[in-house]
Amino acid sequence: MIFLFGPPGVGKGTQADLLVDRYNFKKFSMGDVLREEIEIGSPTGKKVEEYLKKGVLAPDDIVFELVEDFVIENLNDRILFDGFPRNLNQAIELEKLLARHSKKITLAIELHLTKEELIKRILGRLYCPKCGAVYNEVTNPPKTPDICDECGSHLEKRKDDNLEVIENRLKVYEELTKPLSDYYKSLGVLVSIDASGTKEDVYKKIVKVLDGYIK
Repeated sequence: MIFLFGPPGVGKGTQADLLVDRYNFKKFSMGDVLREEIEIGSPTGKKVEEYLKKGVLAPDDIVFELVEDFVIENLNDRILFDGFPRNLNQAIELEKLLARHSKKITLAIELHLTKEELIKRILGRLYCPKCGAVYNEVTNPPKTPDICDECGSHLEKRKDDNLEVIENRLKVYEELTKPLSDYYKSLGVLVSIDASGTKEDVYKKIVKVLDGYIK
């Protein structure tokens, strides 16, 4: 059970996808799951959309139901959590869930960047609405500006990637998610990694750590 966390824009999703390919993880991406619920227009999705528009996190009772289903379905696989847990209460509840199934946390990897760099990266994020590929104008640009390398579709920016919402999301992260650093440090499973540089640079740093834990 590997946890990858850090502030919005730090590159968690990009690194998670690379790590899935290398280590054959089953990936749980809270962002992807919530966006899928919104896209299909489910009751849960409609509730989540209202919170995202305001730049705040969805309540625990909404997100944890989705997480628990995933964990139970993949208990015998290596799981990589991307963007979950998001606060201390979720971390504690997840620990209880794992303990009920004789599982434990292996490693919590925290990616960190300066606030200025985070904002720059978030404003540069692009995604393909057709195939789901993600890019960044700063760290991972498409070969042709605004065109998906994979399927040739026109790339778009997320609706919630504007400065006002970004500032609020970073504030929420500092208040609710940053305390996870102390929590996982107390459990002896925290590793903090500087996420500056290219995606390849950051990937190499993470792999160097994980290779010592995963055989």
